[in-house]
Amino acid sequence: MPACVLVLQPGRFGQAVAVCLAALAAVLALSPAVLAVALGVIAAQERDACPAVWSVPVLLLSVLFPAQTPVLLGLLPVLFWPALVRRRDGGCSVVMSILGVSLVWHASDVVSAELVAGLGLCVLGMIGWSVLGAHRPGNLGLLRPVLLMVLVVAAQGEGLSVCARIALEAMLLDLATLVLTASLGLRFPMLAVLRLPFPPLPGLVVLWLGIHAALGLAAGVEGWSVLGVAVALLLGVLALSDLLAVGRQMSAGQVAVSGVSVLLLGAGSLLLSALVFGLTSPALHVVGGEWVWPVWSIGAGDGSHFRLMAFVMVGAVIWIVLVRPWRRIGGIVQAASTLAPALARLLSSGDALFEEAPSLGWSLRRLIVSGRVRFRALREMKAPVLPDLRQGAVGLWLVLLGLVLAVLGVMT
Repeated sequence: MPACVLVLQPGRFGQAVAVCLAALAAVLALSPAVLAVALGVIAAQERDACPAVWSVPVLLLSVLFPAQTPVLLGLLPVLFWPALVRRRDGGCSVVMSILGVSLVWHASDVVSAELVAGLGLCVLGMIGWSVLGAHRPGNLGLLRPVLLMVLVVAAQGEGLSVCARIALEAMLLDLATLVLTASLGLRFPMLAVLRLPFPPLPGLVVLWLGIHAALGLAAGVEGWSVLGVAVALLLGVLALSDLLAVGRQMSAGQVAVSGVSVLLLGAGSLLLSALVFGLTSPALHVVGGEWVWPVWSIGAGDGSHFRLMAFVMVGAVIWIVLVRPWRRIGGIVQAASTLAPALARLLSSGDALFEEAPSLGWSLRRLIVSGRVRFRALREMKAPVLPDLRQGAVGLWLVLLGLVLAVLGVMT
């Protein structure tokens, strides 16, 4: 796991894709105890991780009670503290999303409604904190794969196999875009656009499939009538947060449009959904009982079909035949370079929401100020400073887990 974190550093984009895919295949097949070891090692490797006062007890509780909903909700700060609080993206954040998906997948006794409510409160709390603090929120899109996996588990528990397959398709495609953005984004920052919910980008396919999965649960399960609609709205909020995250990446790096990045963006828009669904078709077939090919007409399980890929493919063929871009100087690259500044201005327009704090009444101001004073007092309390134990993180965490399990065995 330390080698995995090292590979995911910027500049090693080729190895990062293989590592993230191998991590996804491995953790989905492993036990919750192995996931706890992986989480503990990564938390020890990250200096900007969640404070040890919170992370160590929660990780130990996750070993003792791996399928409890409060423990899973308590793991959210451990997973996403660097990305949401520190607002620092990278490959490690994507690995945390994969681990979060695996934790939900292995938690067979989790209450899906409570977990969805906790995720919703986390998103709303982060947005409210960002509005009050006049700063942009972190990469909230990292929470979407976990939310989609909750829909998969809930649909399987209720016997809605087709709805589970739709949510699983959206989750796998979302993870694929996150892996590409984290691993290839340093050299080709334009690939972050693939996450946006605009046609014909894969982000729109993820949003469409996720909304239909949530509404399918709302229509097919008695207790999900209101909760399913709330999940669909939450997915829309996360899609809007992607605009802020991608806009921050493009504005911070001053993205320059290159020919290779334009070709990768076009290929990702046309082929990424086909590749993801094609490579995972056996698993999707087992979950939903239906073969997902061909991808140019994606079904939602309720009779509706998404024929965006067919429209884009036909339009691309007509455009290539009529326009013949290879005869022009620059061709597609020149056209994309003229559209990139307009896209950057569009993505940065949402910053107006976070330029200054809202004007609130005196009662709310006093409440907020008193809360900040208490929070500052807690932060200034003397806490034990842990030494840098990153070299022996694996051994230390295994020893700690062994002691806890030994005590538990003696007690039983």
